[in-house]
Amino acid sequence: MDQLMGLRTEAGEKRADELVVLFRLTDRLYRARSQEEVFDAALDAITDALGCRRASILLFDDDGVMRFQAWRGLSDGYRKAVDGHTPWRPGDRDPEPIFVPDMQATEEPDWLKQTIEREGIRSLGFIPLVAQGGAIGKFMTYYAQPHVFGRRESDLAVTIARQIGFSIERARAEEARRAAEDELRVSEERFRQMSEDAPVMIWTSGPDGHCQALNRMLRHQWNVRESEIAGFDWSTKIHPDDVARIGSEMGQAIAERRTVSTKGRYLSANGEYQIWTTEARPHFSARGDFLGMIGVNVDVTERERAEQKLRESEQRFRNLADIMPQLVWTSDAEGHVEYWNSRIAQYTASHVAPDGRYRWELLVHPEDYPITGKEWETASKLRQPYQITHRLKMRDSSYRWHLSRATPLRDAYGNVERWIGTATDVHDLWTAEDRLRESEERRRIATDAAGLGVFEWNVEKDVSMWANERMFEIFGVPAEDGQPERNGFLDSFLHAEDREAFRNAVGEAVPEDDNFSFVCRIFRADDGEKRWLEVAGRMEFTAAGKPSRLVGVIADITERKRAEKHRKLLIHELNHRVKNSLAVVQSLAKQTFRPVDGEDPRTAIFDGRLSALARAHNLLTSENWEKADLVDLVRHSLGTLVAEGRANWSGPSVKLMPKQAVTMAMALHELYTNALKYGALSTGDGKLDIRWSKNADHFSFAWQERDGPPVATPSRRGFGSTMIDRALRSELDAEVTMDFRPDGLVCTIEAPVPMAEETD
Repeated sequence: MDQLMGLRTEAGEKRADELVVLFRLTDRLYRARSQEEVFDAALDAITDALGCRRASILLFDDDGVMRFQAWRGLSDGYRKAVDGHTPWRPGDRDPEPIFVPDMQATEEPDWLKQTIEREGIRSLGFIPLVAQGGAIGKFMTYYAQPHVFGRRESDLAVTIARQIGFSIERARAEEARRAAEDELRVSEERFRQMSEDAPVMIWTSGPDGHCQALNRMLRHQWNVRESEIAGFDWSTKIHPDDVARIGSEMGQAIAERRTVSTKGRYLSANGEYQIWTTEARPHFSARGDFLGMIGVNVDVTERERAEQKLRESEQRFRNLADIMPQLVWTSDAEGHVEYWNSRIAQYTASHVAPDGRYRWELLVHPEDYPITGKEWETASKLRQPYQITHRLKMRDSSYRWHLSRATPLRDAYGNVERWIGTATDVHDLWTAEDRLRESEERRRIATDAAGLGVFEWNVEKDVSMWANERMFEIFGVPAEDGQPERNGFLDSFLHAEDREAFRNAVGEAVPEDDNFSFVCRIFRADDGEKRWLEVAGRMEFTAAGKPSRLVGVIADITERKRAEKHRKLLIHELNHRVKNSLAVVQSLAKQTFRPVDGEDPRTAIFDGRLSALARAHNLLTSENWEKADLVDLVRHSLGTLVAEGRANWSGPSVKLMPKQAVTMAMALHELYTNALKYGALSTGDGKLDIRWSKNADHFSFAWQERDGPPVATPSRRGFGSTMIDRALRSELDAEVTMDFRPDGLVCTIEAPVPMAEETD
């Protein structure tokens, strides 16, 4: 009985000791202010309550590895050897204690057994530390001899572990709270320092909206001392027209605990109203209590003015773009069109996609889109201007050629902000250029076929341009040697006898007559051969009326000149032979008609007719037997009568074919002869008036005698009258009238314009 009572007494004392240990542990943990104090109290309780001389506390680190945090009686070598060894993973739920009565009896690896044995440990206890239901670490008990853990000992170990886990969690929370408070204080101080010197206006308010703090810049703008902030009413600085709106917006934001953005006019330190933007957000404590608002005011007055100027500038740009004859557009940096000028109304409406965005590619002809897209991609990639010619679709669904250009607009850093471009309708110009090219090709073919050289000469700069190969062929110059200037032409090619005439021809050119023509001789460069050239062109003049440029053609007329010379020789030879023949005929006539007792009057008549024929031949010979002028025929026919005052004539130049000229000459001779014998010229007072005229298709000639003897109509027509009538009808298709008036003969000839005149 005494023995039993002794055991009970011993058990009670042990139980009392355990309670004392737990009480002391609870008290020390409650008073602990750091994990180190928690660990120290825990190790004391573990060794006292569980009867071990050595113990340790281990916790999972951030990488999930179990690390020693505190210990008693363990060597450094042992801790390093078993560091990280654990039967649990971080956060394992409801882990159970593990007790090893005898380490040497386990199946653990030999190296681990040996390590533990060298440390003098035979038995171990693993008691998990738990926080919020998950494993955060463990504490270990170590025994030098095999040790069997009883139920009560196990429960006591778990109780101690719970206390330690709770305290560690509380200590961690306290440390986190203190760290957060420290960080908050540092953050607030940093915020105060940063906001005080910030280049923007920063403020804070309380939950009621009253100012609590204004940084230096805002205090300066509102002329408020720091000591006056508590009683400062910021609404007094708002423009009267804006105060109600801004007050309402800020009041709603405070009531709803939300961010707010607003803009208004505020009175600044210089007494002027400036435009400020305000961005404010609610400020909460760590517990979520609403503390007020934190806001930033930014002076955007200059920006607003700049934006207003930009809007005005953009409006001016749009007004200017609308009066331009081109299609004008702008796009963003990616090429999305943002604006067309009013010219877009002339183009197809399909440039607007179903989503409402402008689509320039819908304007481009399908055949031109690939090259257009490629040009745009290249320009966009290289950030450089581009130019392309393509067809765009018009409102009537037709396509017209356009020259499109665009250039990038860059910011101060060289980044493309947008593109601006134009599309110029060049359809009519291209069509005209095509016609011009066709005309130039026809001209080239014509000049090549005619063997004409084409040139241009800048008179002022004395620079010439030979426009085709024929020029080089005419002058005998290889094309690779280039072309001469004026002095080179004068000195190297032009015949010395023609140089002065050429200079004069250029110098005498006047704007009233821009046609320029000149015939000259040159010596070819390659073989020195003399060639005849005919130069024809149009001279251009300066504002002062001086020649500035000559554009023309050159024809090699050497063969024509040779032919003309040869023809003249033939004509002169023929004329010489005709004269000789006429002389022979005249001599034979004299011999034939010679009377026995004097000269036969028929001989004189015949001689006169032969002389008239000879004079006509002389005139035709001087004109290469191509034509003769009626003026010359009349002048030769009248001889000295005009100078003597007995004849008057007037009329325009009328060109007659050779046969017509001979016929007219013979008619004039017959009229003249009859006037000498029977008419006005048979007396000293008689006179002749000869008049003729012409229009587009009619020729009229009148021979009128006056102041001579009275005239009577002859009883019969003589040979001369008959010849005049028949010859003129035959050669000129003329109507001849012989009016024998008493005061003098009037002969009229009405005929179509002579053929030589038509072709002249």
